[in-house]
Amino acid sequence: MEPGPGAGQCDQCVGPIAVGDAPPGAQGRGVSEVLRERPRASGLAPRGIVAPGDRVRWMGGQYTVSALSGTTVNLVPAAGSMTPPITAAIQFLAVAEDFAVLDETGRPLASGPFPNWAMLEGVSPDCARDARLWQRHVIEVDTGLLPDVPEGSSPREGYDPDRFTLVERYQRKAAELSAVLDWKVSWKTVQRKRLAFRRDGIWGLVDKRCTRKSTLHGRTDARVVDLLLALHERQAKEQAATDARTLFRSLRRAARAALGPGVKVPADPTLYALLKRLGIHALQLRDPTRRRKDRFNRPAPPFGVSTATAPGELVQVDSTALDVKVLGDDGRPTQVELTAAIDVFTRSIIAAVLRPKTPGRRKTRQQTRALLSTGTSQGRATKAVDASLLLALCMVPAPMRPGFDAAASAARSDLPYEELLEVDARMEHAAARPVIMPETIVIDHGTVFAGQTFFDACSSLGITVRPARKRTPTDKAIVERTFESIKSLFSQRVNSYTGRDFSRRGKEIAPDQLWTLQELDDLLQEWIAIGWQARPHEELRSPYEPNLPPLTPNQVYAAGVQAAGYVPIPLGFRDYLELLPTAWVGVRDDGIRFKNRTYDNFKGEFEKNEIRNKPSGLKGKRRDGWELRYNPYTPEQVWLRDHRSDEWITAVFKHQHLIGAPWTQHLWETAASEHVARGGRHTDDENIAQVLDELLERAGCGPDEPGVVSVPDGYGPLPGLDAGWVPPGEGGFDPFAGAAALDLDALGPLTVLELGETSLYAPDAPSPADAADPALGRDTPGHTAPKAVPILADLDDLDDGLDNAARLLLDLPAETDSPHEDLS
Repeated sequence: MEPGPGAGQCDQCVGPIAVGDAPPGAQGRGVSEVLRERPRASGLAPRGIVAPGDRVRWMGGQYTVSALSGTTVNLVPAAGSMTPPITAAIQFLAVAEDFAVLDETGRPLASGPFPNWAMLEGVSPDCARDARLWQRHVIEVDTGLLPDVPEGSSPREGYDPDRFTLVERYQRKAAELSAVLDWKVSWKTVQRKRLAFRRDGIWGLVDKRCTRKSTLHGRTDARVVDLLLALHERQAKEQAATDARTLFRSLRRAARAALGPGVKVPADPTLYALLKRLGIHALQLRDPTRRRKDRFNRPAPPFGVSTATAPGELVQVDSTALDVKVLGDDGRPTQVELTAAIDVFTRSIIAAVLRPKTPGRRKTRQQTRALLSTGTSQGRATKAVDASLLLALCMVPAPMRPGFDAAASAARSDLPYEELLEVDARMEHAAARPVIMPETIVIDHGTVFAGQTFFDACSSLGITVRPARKRTPTDKAIVERTFESIKSLFSQRVNSYTGRDFSRRGKEIAPDQLWTLQELDDLLQEWIAIGWQARPHEELRSPYEPNLPPLTPNQVYAAGVQAAGYVPIPLGFRDYLELLPTAWVGVRDDGIRFKNRTYDNFKGEFEKNEIRNKPSGLKGKRRDGWELRYNPYTPEQVWLRDHRSDEWITAVFKHQHLIGAPWTQHLWETAASEHVARGGRHTDDENIAQVLDELLERAGCGPDEPGVVSVPDGYGPLPGLDAGWVPPGEGGFDPFAGAAALDLDALGPLTVLELGETSLYAPDAPSPADAADPALGRDTPGHTAPKAVPILADLDDLDDGLDNAARLLLDLPAETDSPHEDLS
């Protein structure tokens, strides 16, 4: 409680003081001189500013400032000290660690902060103007003089510190502001402004109502807001989907139990507005659990960008559905799954593998028993061996396949073809896709990469694996965005594109033409070389010249390989086998029993190496078993390793001669289920092989007989336009009526579905240079296009450096041992 007018009182302490608090003779001098010579009772002396008569501490001793001359300070030691007087520059005093200005009791005075003038830029112009006006008035009340007055000026009436107390000056200033500026100001307001100015500078004079910020929750109790967020997070992660009203009812019950009945929870309209301000959409509360969890798995800021400084330094690998239906190997339409590796530095698709994806369907009891007995699942998708194959494809040049456009060749691309050809002869017939050896691979926690096979393959190749955080796709955002580009630039232009949902599908899908998986893979590999590697990428701009157009992945690789270099890595037979899955088996009299099939070596190598009916001697989980490598996509043969001599022995399926076409493990499971449904046993591999051959023959020949399609009434052709017109509702419509009968036996089995268009791209008009090049295979006047057989024969004669195991991994034809050779 402050005393009334007329009684002097200090603003910093309680107790009466003398009239005036300025030293004698202060009238008529500048404000800076008065402030400098006034006693430092407030304890706000700026650091490094001294005045004559001050006691200071410096270099372990105490001195008295006797005089100031420019930047030189004369220091007199304390009484009784033997130290002579010292003359020093003021900058040496200010930088000393123990320098301080002392009060009458010998305690250091606190240093006041410099005023932050930049703070005024964050308030409105009117608020800043009022703060500067208050500064002038507060300085006059404090010193008796307005700022910037001429030298020798005298204080105005009522503001002389030698004649009037602070309270009287406060009252004088309050009356003046109320009369002149029409402000309703009391003398306590002037006092509060003066004290705030001495404590915080000009920022203390700013009206804090101009700096207030509205909160997200408004007037709602902060505890209620925290409880609402906690309930929403728990509902999103644990409970089932709900609506906003259920969330509000849970909030009211939790508020009564945890906060008591005195805490008020707003009405539903206010809570709806509160959800919106908190960034929670009311309709998203009904989303599935996985989608709600994805929103909460958003990483915390700050966000960064995945960067790399050389090709292969960082590679991201992932799998996704390609949204395209193809003709499966069993003759049925199936979805396709893409597994790709993306180089972060060049944004290149350095490898891509396509595999069929079939969801698990409900089976009969006998079929389910047959599948369980073989240790397999009902559906199929990308396997761990596909991820290992992806690593092998990254390190070998992509070959030019039959039917590729000439622009897909590496010789016609932006790659440094001549330099690469000098160190790697395999680049002669390579496609325009860079060869990059990964150093670090970022993977997710999918089943494809979670197995030990992928980690063993990376370890053998010297590749570091860095798993991403669970359910955090932003850790590998580049490969996720590349998948979206593949679907928008490639998948949407392929026949039988399904889209990820019905709203993204085309108007019509022609069901009579489906690409096979091999044909779609040819189209994808050609598009990667032409449509992706040669396409400018917006993220591939020069950091030094951002105004230049963006570069293509091949151009960035050409620049990066000049600095990082290129070392070819030839993969041999043993290297490919190291990438395959591993099993531990025994060798019996009849051979190796694996996946309910019997494999044997017909060259006598098992007897020669003393393996048959012999334990391997390997203990632990191996249990005296022999190491076996297998490929589920080419199960015709397996490879057994003799760890004593470090040799690989090839074993072939005993009943391979009964199967006349390539087959996979999935087709074997389908045939085993069909054989069990007929009453057979799942261990009868000979009969299952015959059923598998029948399945492949049916898939190659197509439907047994064409069906008859009935045309609804009103959808038939107009009368008179067709001679064979039948009135609607009378008879049926035969799409093969009038067609000549075909001799199916003369045609033979079809391995691929014949299509009229063999490429996604329309053939360009032949140029004179192309007409003279017989390798392009175009029909031009005066030139006969070469037949397909010689071209394929020439391609088979090329030395691509791939052995039989490598060709099997890359889905190329390979020679296998006949199961009946050397029987005599």
